[in-house]
Amino acid sequence: MYYERKFKLRHKVWRKKNRGHFEIIASMLEAVRNDDRALYPLMKYMGSNYAELKKYLKSLTEVGFIEADTKEGRVLYKASEKGLNFLRQYYVLLGMLLNTPACENMVLPRVCAHTY
Repeated sequence: MYYERKFKLRHKVWRKKNRGHFEIIASMLEAVRNDDRALYPLMKYMGSNYAELKKYLKSLTEVGFIEADTKEGRVLYKASEKGLNFLRQYYVLLGMLLNTPACENMVLPRVCAHTY
């Protein structure tokens, strides 16, 4: 029962101390999916340090999951369509692994096209 309640709040699953690469990537994409974010607010949202954040931002921009844009002298990051597709698939797989519907308690654009 405890584990079922814990895993229903999947948006908090990656807020643990030791996170895997996919959890970090999903957390970053979740942070920038709706609006542009600068480096410090992104770092604060993720609970990460500067070095780790820069490493992942560099990789995700090279792959095309996150787009960087400069506005008023600030670099802002936003999730690309490719990154949003990854995030959708991540939630589907997470739902399968946890044996719960991936779309429950999630508010993502066009994620929940079908039910399980």
